[in-house]
Amino acid sequence: MRLRRPAAGFALVMIVAAAGCGGSTPTEPGRTPTPPPQTPGPSGPTFAGTLTATNGGEPIAGATVTAGNVTSVSDGHGAYSLAFPAGALPSGFTITGTGLVPRSGFFSSSGSRTVDLDAFRLDSFDQEYFRAIARNGFEEPARLQPLRRWTRAPMVYIRTVDDAGRAILSEVLHQVAAIASTAIPLYSRGRFGVAAIEFGTETRMNQAGWITVDWTRDASGFCGQAHVGREGGIVTLTYDQPGCSCGSQKIRPRTVKHEFGHSMGLWHTGHSADLMSGIGISECDRNMTARELQYLEYLYRRPVGNTDPDNDPSSAPRLVDMLVRH
Repeated sequence: MRLRRPAAGFALVMIVAAAGCGGSTPTEPGRTPTPPPQTPGPSGPTFAGTLTATNGGEPIAGATVTAGNVTSVSDGHGAYSLAFPAGALPSGFTITGTGLVPRSGFFSSSGSRTVDLDAFRLDSFDQEYFRAIARNGFEEPARLQPLRRWTRAPMVYIRTVDDAGRAILSEVLHQVAAIASTAIPLYSRGRFGVAAIEFGTETRMNQAGWITVDWTRDASGFCGQAHVGREGGIVTLTYDQPGCSCGSQKIRPRTVKHEFGHSMGLWHTGHSADLMSGIGISECDRNMTARELQYLEYLYRRPVGNTDPDNDPSSAPRLVDMLVRH
């Protein structure tokens, strides 16, 4: 019998078919498969802004801003940026750097936003003077007080009789009203004026929103006294007494201005040139110095309750009443 050889094309077809069976395509030797792209996880909020000097307003470069475990160093333009991981709830921050008064405070919300910050530069800031006028550092340097001041326009109630029920001259009452109308806008650095002025024989002591002007004729070592930065507080003036009057004036205008300074949140400075010096001077009148007005502005650049050296409170503080005599 004669055998017939298969056609060459048939064998080739079979080989190709065999190579195509079996499933996966072989991987080239030494090559790792590329994983599929990953979807980025959620990110947290970002706080970014500019850090400037409280005293001057110029940008601060090279300062460290820290919140939780996140840190940023301000650039040459004072810009900083804090990017938080997902789930982070940033609240407190600190600012530190060469030549700065360290500051700490709290963010008011947790969503991404622009937050401009500021800190005091020591090269143009007299920290001891600020401690005196804003923290009672002149009289009690070992027991510095939190900042206290008004946050709204006060109403002024001027009693028309003294502590014994005797009448106060109308011209004196209106003199005090005029001083209050001028001094309070000045002592708030133009942020607010006097909401109302009333006269009467009653009192508004311990009533929110009021300052009561009271009178005494008992000159027992002081011409005036006042609660410091307290709503519902009292300004007491010694009326028509030697050492407290000035010529025909029953009360020195300087004393009235000084006591309203206390009622708006200021302490004694210990500097004889100042209206708020706390050093006995017999002159009839005096106005605030440029430095007093400058540091008054710094007082209003910080919240009530700010503590030394520059720490903002996390919530509204409860301040102990303080009465100062002069």
